Order: sequence, then structure tokens, then C-alpha cells
Amino acid sequence: MGQAKRKEKAKAKERARERALAVAAAKPAGGASEKAAEAAPQPQAEAAPQQAGAATSASLAEAPPPAATFTPWVKPEGLSRRGWAVLATVLVLSQFPLLHYTLLRGEPDVTAQVPYQQDFSDPAVVERDFFSVGGYWRAARGQLVAPQVKNNPLWLQARLPADVAVEFDVRSEYPEGDIRVELFGDGTDPGSGYVLVHGGWNNTLSVLARKDINAPTLKSLQQKAALAAERLGLASVDLVTTGVFKPDTRVRVESNTFPVQAGRTYHWRIERRGTLLRWSIDGQPFLELTDPFPLQGPGQDRLGLSGFESQIFFDNLRVLPVDASVPLAALPAPAPTPPPGPFADSFDERQALGDAWSPTHPSAVTLENGALTVQQAHNRPVWLKRPIPTNATIEFDAWTDDPSGDIKIEAWGDGRSFYAGDLRMQYTASGYVFIFGGWRNTQSVIARQTEHTPDRAVRDGRAVEPGKRYHFTITRRGATIEWLVDGQPFLSLRDPSPLEGPRNQYFGFSGWETKVHFDNLKIQPL
Repeated sequence: MGQAKRKEKAKAKERARERALAVAAAKPAGGASEKAAEAAPQPQAEAAPQQAGAATSASLAEAPPPAATFTPWVKPEGLSRRGWAVLATVLVLSQFPLLHYTLLRGEPDVTAQVPYQQDFSDPAVVERDFFSVGGYWRAARGQLVAPQVKNNPLWLQARLPADVAVEFDVRSEYPEGDIRVELFGDGTDPGSGYVLVHGGWNNTLSVLARKDINAPTLKSLQQKAALAAERLGLASVDLVTTGVFKPDTRVRVESNTFPVQAGRTYHWRIERRGTLLRWSIDGQPFLELTDPFPLQGPGQDRLGLSGFESQIFFDNLRVLPVDASVPLAALPAPAPTPPPGPFADSFDERQALGDAWSPTHPSAVTLENGALTVQQAHNRPVWLKRPIPTNATIEFDAWTDDPSGDIKIEAWGDGRSFYAGDLRMQYTASGYVFIFGGWRNTQSVIARQTEHTPDRAVRDGRAVEPGKRYHFTITRRGATIEWLVDGQPFLSLRDPSPLEGPRNQYFGFSGWETKVHFDNLKIQPL
């Protein structure tokens, strides 16, 4: 049955193919037959069908299948001169506002003079002395408020002298940090001068940049200069001599050791004398750049306060000319090398912490039964004033009677930072944070400055048993940190960019809300 159906289908396909060939072949033959029929006498008309049928059969047998036709691609005709002229006219007209703004704009207005001082007690000062193309800048309660201004600077409408000092107080209410200032810009465009960013890139990096915060680093330019000097046979690896640093060069210097702490007020001082631009925070030099082609003069003489996603508050702004003939003072000597000898404190036989310690939240700290106790500290550490070595072992006992756990310390921090913002926001430490039984006793971590980032070392599960006394041993060797609990390995962290130097050589006991006891601290250099 199935074979019969297959044969029948094959015959049907063959008949369809023959009909198609007949149609294709009959078109010219049919035309000729019609013409012949018109010319021939009427009596012979009966023979015509037979001849046509014979011709059709012959053509079916002899005619090959029709060949496929191919039409090559032909390039379309381009626009005429008139068409190009019309297109150019449309483009120019559509972009006329931008072209007018870019090519024909004049110098920004001048409504203030240097020396300039402002405490922002008058709300009208923003409109009177400043200019911005975006952001809801305003003066409120004696402060200048920058609410998520998205890199739209507020420009002071005053010409800066070539040598100048700028000072102000500033704080960020969000853990993202990202405090920005533009110096020697054009008074309109962001990134037109020097850009200073504290805690940018989600509070992971700070930069002092020349015209571009994403520019190559100064270190990379110095490496290029060394290669160029070797290739050209030059005795000097100077950036200008080797042709690496030019008047339009974009470059930056950077640091990742000093994040912004939400709620903390910082005092900035930016000073330029000649070719040297130096940025200090809270009286400590932070970053500096020597520019062989200093930005100055018309189009490079404005100051702009700025920010990005954070809510930032500025206050006590001062802009003062400085004497270029008096060079910037030499940088202070680095902090003394941590003493090689050990440090120990058992907190016995005294009622007060003493001069060795600096509590950032004194009411949260007590001495009870020969142990240091913190409660409701809210990430405000008790800092040891004495610096600790970079490579060291830190040992102490810790315990809590609260089932919530949350035993916390900070190591290799700056010795003074603390959290002062909204308690619902994220805390950014200055060093490494060790948390035993955090998040209601569900997780323990070693974190580099930020407790919630994915690069932390994590151990899940309940850690703290109420009333149990634990012995912690923390050992650091360069970039590697090992944490032992009661002599057993607990967590380890390897930091590809280790925190070290004067800003990262202090130890502190800390906490959140739980009442925690610490005792028998010993610090031993390796």
C-alpha cells in the first residue's frame, strides 16, 4: 500500500515537471502558430492543432531546462552637488545652537574678585557670585548644597591669579564619596582644567588630573619617557625633553588609600605656585602634580565646586592669591617608622584608658573588670595612638554575651577616622575591617575598607557563642593577612594593592551596637 502511494506521488511530480516545461517551451511556439494560422487558408485550420501538438512534443523532448538569470549589483547613484548642499544646510541649522555656544560664546561673567571669602549664609550668593549649567545648587543653613549634581560644576565668577590658594570645608552624606573640584577651568565645561576627585569610582580611587580624570597616570608617562630616552640616546628622562609631556597632554596622579567617610567634614587646601599644584586634606599633603605647562590665563582661570552622585556640602570657602616668588614649603618628613618593640595592654588596674588610646566615641567606651568594653559604638573606633608595623602579629581576647555577635576591629587604618553619617548608610573604613559574627551572627569577613564589597573574604554561618571567650591572632606579611581564632585558621585575604604608609599604620577596637569586651592586646612586629 505504501509503495503504491510513493509511485503515485512520483508520477504526480513528473507530470507537474512536464507541464512546467511545456508552458516554458510553448510560449514562443504558440506565438508562431498563431501568426501562421492567420496567414494560412481557412481549410487547413484543422491540421494546425496536430502540427502544434507534434511541435510541442518535440520541444518537450529537445528543450533544456530554463537557465537561472543573474543580475549584478549596481552601485546607486550618489548625491548631486545640490543634494550635498541641502544636506549640509540641514545639519548646520540643526546644530546651530551648539555651534554658536562653542564658537561664538564670550568669556564667562565676572561678578566677584579674588581675594574671595564666603560662608554661604546668604542664599542669594549662588545666583550672585556663581554660575552653573546644571544641578540644583543652593545655599541652605549656612552651607552650599550640591545634591547629585552629575558633574555640573558651580563656577565662581572670579578670575583666578596664576598662583593661588583655595581652602574650604566639605563633607559627603553618602558612602559613594565622590567630592570634586575643578581648578583653572574655563568656567563652563567640566574637565576643562585640573580636576580633583576624592573618593571617586564608588569611593575606591582619588585623583588629581590634568583635563581628564581617566587620563594615563603620571607613572605610565614616566615609563614612556624612560623608553624614549633609551631609544633616542638621551641622557635625560625628563618628560618634556623626551617629548612625552606636551601642552595638550592629559595626565593624572592617583591614590586608593584614603576613601571618603560619609558624614565626616574634611578641610581642603589646594595651592599652586609656579608649576607645582599641591592638594592637602586636614593639613596632610595628599596628592601633587608638577605641570611644565601650567594651565592659566583667559579660558583657564576659573574655580568650580562639583560632585557626581553624592549629596555634598561645602562651607567656609576662601580664595587667596599667593606669592609665586615664595616656593611651597617642602613636604614634611614622613611619619616615624613604627617602633620595633612590642606593644601590650591588659587594661588592668586603672579606671581610664589613658594617653595611649584615642576613642572617637568616648561615651561608648568603658573599662569593666580589667577589659575594654564598647557598646553602641556605631563604627567609631577606639584608636591606639602608637603606630603599628606594616608586618606584624596582633593578638587579643574578645567576647560578648549577646547572641547577635558582631565583634569588630580595624587594623592598618589612619588612627582617627570614624563614621559620622546616617546610621542607615554604608560605612567606609580607612583600613582593614575584621568582623566576627556580623549581620546578626550570620557572617564573618575581612574587608578592605568597605564591608559590603565583593572583594572581601567571607565565611558564612553562626560564629559567636554568647559568653565564650575567643583568642584572635591576626598576622600580616605584605599583601597577605591571616586570621586565626583559638589557634585555628579562620579567614585570609590577599590585597593586590595593600594599604600601607603613614595613613595606614594604626589599630583600633570597634563595634556596632552589641556590647563587646576586649582584653590582653599584644602587637609584635615581624
